[in-house]
Parts: sequence; structure tokens; C-alpha cells
Amino acid sequence: MNQLFRWDQMGLFLLALAAGILPFAVPEVCAAALREGLTLCSGPLLLSLFPFLVVSRLLVQCPESDLLALPFRLAAWGIGIRTPCAARVLCIGFLGGFAPAASAAAQAVRTGQLTAEEADALLPACICSGPSFVVLTVGQSLLGSAELGVLLFASQITANYLTAALLNRFAGVRSVKPGSAAPASPAPPRLDEILADAAITYCKLCGFILFFRMLAAGAGALLPAGAGTLCSILLEVCSGCDLASRTGRWGSLLCCAALSVQGLSVLLQVRTICPPEMTLRPLYRARMLHLPLSLALFYLLLPGGEADVFSTLPARVFLMRQVPPDCALLVFAVCCMAACTLRSGIRQVEQKQMARNAGGCCINSKTLL
Repeated sequence: MNQLFRWDQMGLFLLALAAGILPFAVPEVCAAALREGLTLCSGPLLLSLFPFLVVSRLLVQCPESDLLALPFRLAAWGIGIRTPCAARVLCIGFLGGFAPAASAAAQAVRTGQLTAEEADALLPACICSGPSFVVLTVGQSLLGSAELGVLLFASQITANYLTAALLNRFAGVRSVKPGSAAPASPAPPRLDEILADAAITYCKLCGFILFFRMLAAGAGALLPAGAGTLCSILLEVCSGCDLASRTGRWGSLLCCAALSVQGLSVLLQVRTICPPEMTLRPLYRARMLHLPLSLALFYLLLPGGEADVFSTLPARVFLMRQVPPDCALLVFAVCCMAACTLRSGIRQVEQKQMARNAGGCCINSKTLL
């Protein structure tokens, strides 16, 4: 049986104890959290998540979607996965967030378009909150600036790709070459199965959201302010961002940390979506590297001196558009890494072509003799 963490009996007992005590200790807070969770699941989340669960399963099986995922092919090559389906998974994760990305990766594994090892290597690059949540909810609603939400999303997605590429370099995941094996083409997707599976998956995700939202709200009410915020960040990303935005001068950085950690709720949701053969170990290791990297990127993207006053200004804050020199150097370094990766890939293709031509010449000479 696959589990997110190998908790001992004491850990499970403490979790059960917290879930049993909190509704009696702070019933109003827990009830309000459950009502908010139900409102979220029946309103904005239903509109922003359920269609993407259906679309992700359709796009990952359609070769025609490679045109839409063309800008993400370079990112997939940089990570080290050259399978054409990898770009589709990255595209879905960029547009829809972690749940559609996990659903697309799981569907690709089930249909043989990705191996379980390749899908595990891709997850650190596409498990993040979607742009609508980060820009509109966290940026505009909680922090009062949509441009700040854009910077948050840019730092998160950049840290995702860099973390996945670094982990793949050290782990040495071998990607199946597109021309080396010809797997059987999957059967055309049946719409009734896709809709039923998406509905069941959505109900499961809502269950995780309700449970961990109640725990986060109860812990935030009982614990001191700092400890409650930290507990919410570790448990559930929505509650974590909500409490982090109220911490004053560090609100934007704590929201960035909450988006990076994603919380236990998101990790369990990804676990329940993915098939058992996917271990998710690269994703767990990536969270530890992603946190400092995303915070550093977000701090570099912020104009100097404005990081401390975002949550203290009553009016909406508009960011300056001037890029700091250190941020420009970082972007230049990332572009250099991408160019080197692309150049090495082109060299490998040229060497293979030369080897094939040399082999053909040898065969022709033997035939003439």
C-alpha cells in the first residue's frame, strides 16, 4: 500500500487526536472552515478545476496537442525527458495547476506514453498552484496586487523547472528515446469514462480540502499567531496563504513559502491521483530544494525596498517594472543553461545521424563487394 509518509502508530494517533479534539475545542471555527471549504468546492474550485481534469485527460492522449505544448518542449528537454508527451504534461501543469498535471501524468503512465520513472521526474516541474489562484486569489485578493501575484507565479514555475532539472541531473533518470521503442498506440479515450473518472477524482480532492482546511483553521485558532500560520502552511495551501497574508511586512514572502511547500493536503491529493507504480520520491525531495530557491527568486524579482511594505499599505500596490541587475544576471544564467542543453541535444542528434550514414555506407560497400 502506497503512503505519503511512513508514519508510525504514534503519528497516526496524534493526527486522529487532533481531528477528534478540534471540532469540540473550537466548534465555531471548524464549522466556519468547513462551510468555506464547501463554498469553495461548489463554486470557484468547481469552475477552475473540474474542467481542467477532463481537458488534461483528453489532451495527454491527443498527438495534435503537441502544437499547443510546443513552447514547453525546450523545458522538457532541459529537465531531461525527451518523450513528446512530457511537453503536454508541462503545459497542462502550467495552465491548470497540480491536480490536472498529476492527472495528465497518471494518464500518460497508464497509456504507456511515459514510464513511471519519467513521470516522477516531471512532477517536480508541474506540481504548483495554477495561475488563476496565484495571480487572482493570492495576489489580487489577499495581497492587493495582481502584479505581485504574477511575480509569485513566475518565481514558483521557474523554481519548479530548475529544481526538476537539478534533481534529474543528479538522479540520472533515463528517458526513453522517441525512436527507440514504438509502444502500441493507446485506444481512443471514451468520454464517459473520462467524465466519470474526473468526477470521482474531484470528489476525492474536495474531501482532502475540507479535512485539512478544518485542521488548519482549528490549529490557527488554538496556537499562537506564528505557530498557527506555520501549521496552516504545512497543512493546506489556501489557509496558509490566507494567514500568511495577514502577518504584516512578511506577508508576501510567507505566501511565497506557502505556495512552495503546497502543504500536506496537496501532496496527498497528488498521491491519490497517481498510480501505485509512481513513487513520488522526486517530488518529496524537490519540496526541500524548491522552498529556498523560490524565495530567492521572488526576492530578486521584487523591486528594492518594496518587499517590506506590501502588506502595510492600504491601497493597491503597483510594482515598478525595472528589473534589478542581479535578477537580470540570474535570467541570463538560466538562458545559458537552456542554450547549453539544447546545443548538447543537437550534437547528439547530429552524431546519431552521422553514425547512421556511416553504417549505411558500410552496408553499401559490402553489397558492392
